[in-house]
Amino acid sequence: MRRTAAAAPMAAVAVIVLLATTPAAAGGPAPLEQARRAAENTSFEGVLEVRWRDGDIFRTERLGVQAAGGALMVKGANLVMAGPAFGRLLAHGGKGWEEMWLPSRAPSPRPDGGAKYQTTAPTDGPQVAGRPTRMSEVLHHGRLLERIYLDTETGLLLERDQYDQTGALVRTLTFRSITVGVPAEPPRQPGSPAHHAPKVVSPDRVDRVAAPPVLAEGYERMGVYKSGGVLQALYSDGVYDLSLFQQPGRLRRSDLPGSGVRVTVAGATGWRYPWPGGQLVLWSAGGRVYTAVSDAPAEHVLAAVNALPRVPSREPSLLAKIRRASQALMEPLS
Repeated sequence: MRRTAAAAPMAAVAVIVLLATTPAAAGGPAPLEQARRAAENTSFEGVLEVRWRDGDIFRTERLGVQAAGGALMVKGANLVMAGPAFGRLLAHGGKGWEEMWLPSRAPSPRPDGGAKYQTTAPTDGPQVAGRPTRMSEVLHHGRLLERIYLDTETGLLLERDQYDQTGALVRTLTFRSITVGVPAEPPRQPGSPAHHAPKVVSPDRVDRVAAPPVLAEGYERMGVYKSGGVLQALYSDGVYDLSLFQQPGRLRRSDLPGSGVRVTVAGATGWRYPWPGGQLVLWSAGGRVYTAVSDAPAEHVLAAVNALPRVPSREPSLLAKIRRASQALMEPLS
């Protein structure tokens, strides 16, 4: 199996996804939209800590974040940039810049998430990185999903805590230090990045089994893209996004890290992994390998992919094998 870019658990990419400006929802949690607008219009730099639960332990990574002029750069093991003029760029392991996403390929606006999620009115929160905050909660059927802490002065997202269905904290992004008003100059756009951004695919040319218009849990398709032999269908429920990647191949257990949780996906065996950006689910069916990546709660991701149409196996059934063997035996006698 050739690993897709989506399968790489990169904290810097996760932060760009959570902080950078993305197509707004028709309706949804106002704090998140306010934070996206603030990140686009405010100059700042700081140190952001990303913590996520992996099984029984918490993993931690600290990243440098710098924003000005609508551009955002995140510095960690990888460098990631986002901006309205050049989309999203990635420099992995000290190598040259590659295009992850182009502004011309931006998806359609998110659907209305107001019917699925409820957001509490902002209240005074604790100080984060020495700055006062306003705190809001995002609920689903009365269950707490997130607590969002916005800077009182600027509206910047200073902390975002996400909880599982038991109420346990599973992921948090927290600024440990932040200075607003610097830098004066935006991050400089790299020259001549490698052109690896995906191409837009018309939904009319995509098999509805490969990229259904809707998934369970209220996910609506916002766009379909292709890069090389990898097809990506992008979905949103108005708050969380879900990308479904697929490519030819078979998933062997030896290809996978050992820390995954075994799950069933549309009748096939798969594995779920936490990563800084949320959840990643891998499985294979019908001669193709599927990767679902989302910042949504784990149970929502699994419900969405479990509702995908079952892909028929390309392996012949036992009865077909017996018939084929019988024909092979009888042909010399006929």
